Amino acid sequence: MRRDYLIDTARLAGCFEGNNTPAKAILETFGSATAIFELGQREALRVFPPLERIAGRLFSRRTADQAERDIDWALDHHLDVTTITDSGYPERLRQCPDAPLLLYSKGKCDYSRPRFCAIVGTRASTQYGRRYCERIVEQLSTLKVKPVIVSGMALGIDTHAHTFAIKYGLDTVAVMGTGFDTIYPASNERLAEEILDGHGALVTEFSPFTPSYPINFVRRNRIIAGLADCTLVAESKVRGGGLLTAGMAMDYNRSVFAIPGRLDDATFRGCNALIEDNVAAIVTGAGSIIKAMGWNVTDPILPLSFAGFASEPDPVKRKILIFLGGHPESDINDIAQALASTPGAIALPLLELELSGAISIVSGNKYSAK
Repeated sequence: MRRDYLIDTARLAGCFEGNNTPAKAILETFGSATAIFELGQREALRVFPPLERIAGRLFSRRTADQAERDIDWALDHHLDVTTITDSGYPERLRQCPDAPLLLYSKGKCDYSRPRFCAIVGTRASTQYGRRYCERIVEQLSTLKVKPVIVSGMALGIDTHAHTFAIKYGLDTVAVMGTGFDTIYPASNERLAEEILDGHGALVTEFSPFTPSYPINFVRRNRIIAGLADCTLVAESKVRGGGLLTAGMAMDYNRSVFAIPGRLDDATFRGCNALIEDNVAAIVTGAGSIIKAMGWNVTDPILPLSFAGFASEPDPVKRKILIFLGGHPESDINDIAQALASTPGAIALPLLELELSGAISIVSGNKYSAK
């Protein structure tokens, strides 16, 4: 039952604070959170001894009750709840080693779209920062294949990024640092409504009743970076969430850009430092991003995240490679189901990919991309 599966995943997700890398290792071992609870604590520890570190919390009644409460509230309020093993989970984010196990969302966004650009920056934005943020969003909106704008719905640059995206007809994704029971800041409740009114989606990893803890906004930044092909720091002081997001984007091998400012302007010292340290490419307009990302192509075949597969001319083989890139160790039935095909129809493309060295067979007749 889907509800029980979500509750089990929420129990596991609730045992980690921001770094979900150990949780992903646990899922790879057991296949699903449900399998852990079906085995029981003693047998699960025998299969995976490192589980002992969180076993007390994972198997506690309190954790189970909280997960049940959270999932039921989310379903009752018509939220979409997606796990990292679901096909609808954002593929760019799934590639990140610390991707959240569970996402709560509301609104509509097709995460398979080929272009996602994060725009972040200081809460204390200046007229200069706002003006160039708007100019870049407006220029990006003229592309035939329009990017989705991702930000964190904080005051300042984040709010402007979402607002300008809506103004110029771009979809936008707001990554929240709270649960859905709280819109923070409260002054952005109207903005959240506008986004949900056909302009994108709100997303969070936090259970519905999570308040606005400062540390959660730091954790939120990795999702902003993970959802996007590139991150633009539009305005930032020498310390701030925008710089943290840029660092996370760099860790994920995503492109980072920054708008330069005057040397004596405190609100641009962070941007200038990113450029000086060769962390970010300088942006003088949307053309800087468009050229660097190759977005002058009017009909991209694949998202930038999957550029390594773009050289495969056969569409079936390309789809297989994309699927295996996010779902290693999948058998022929899993691949066929993902491609809305049959095992017989993809048997020959699989063999040809294996002979070419693009994929390999691992244990149990399962395939992985190289």
